[in-house]
Amino acid sequence: MRPYQYRCNDYSWLTPTFKRWVISPLTKLVPWSIPANIITLTSNLFVYFGLFLSFRAHPSKPLYALSIAACLIIYLIGDHLDGMQAKRTGTGSALGEFCDHYLDSFNNGIIIYTLFNVFGLTNGALISGVIAISYLAHMAVFYEQFRTGWLTFEKIGSLEGVMLSAIIIALSSMSSVYHLMLQRVVAGYTVIEIFVLGSAGGALITFLQTLKRTAVVQNGYWLYTALMLLLAIALPFLLTTYQVFAILTLYASLYIGRLMFGHLIDGIERQTDIIVPLAIILSYLLKPNNSVIYPLVAVYLLVMILILIVKTFSVLGIYWVWQNPKI
Repeated sequence: MRPYQYRCNDYSWLTPTFKRWVISPLTKLVPWSIPANIITLTSNLFVYFGLFLSFRAHPSKPLYALSIAACLIIYLIGDHLDGMQAKRTGTGSALGEFCDHYLDSFNNGIIIYTLFNVFGLTNGALISGVIAISYLAHMAVFYEQFRTGWLTFEKIGSLEGVMLSAIIIALSSMSSVYHLMLQRVVAGYTVIEIFVLGSAGGALITFLQTLKRTAVVQNGYWLYTALMLLLAIALPFLLTTYQVFAILTLYASLYIGRLMFGHLIDGIERQTDIIVPLAIILSYLLKPNNSVIYPLVAVYLLVMILILIVKTFSVLGIYWVWQNPKI
């Protein structure tokens, strides 16, 4: 196993203030015995709960929007609190980094789809494009870490994006704001659609900046980029918006997980999956029953992700604790 060292360049505009006024005071309230990984897993559950609530969100039920926003804020707090707890207790490890950052890879797509869900947006091409571009940026960050050993967060990154999404969702609990967000203003796009397009533009800039910093980029990087874009184009013609979100999220997270495995464990660069894109291409050409294609592809990706997680824990599981030792 590779020697572990967490190295990070964090240029986030919001992180210093957020840590000073929110995370640092809360860290003092967390019992020493609670492991950072437990904080990670618990806070991530709120992202999934927020997604669940988004299917029931409606402008006539403002409590749902407020609850979803609260779930995202709790996730953000936990996402920073776990690192502070690990640092405070001296329990930082490769396993902790894997749990924290790999779960974030799934949350990337989930939070974007949650935002779409709250406002009832059904533009499949838009959803597919925004999620795909976001995952290109996400992949580039972890590819750079694999190549250089450094994880770099840009000035406007995930903290800023999730915080802004939480604020918009919370404000949508007011009927006037909700309907304002759905006003068509430019080329038939609504205010909220322009917002997510802007976030996709920011993700594209992150992708290009990270690519520029990464001195060595192998063919696997470009293969993933090409296949992700191919899926983003093809999937809206075959699947529902929820299915598009699920497949893109699982497909991207599988490759990101493989990059993390190489960075944390053996230094070997692994390729992205090609079976899923081939299956989607055949589905597009042969026009089979799409109700069968989606579950087959989804189950395949879930199995591959589960295998990756089991392999990772088989190596790094020695760092798992249910309770921090007393000093």
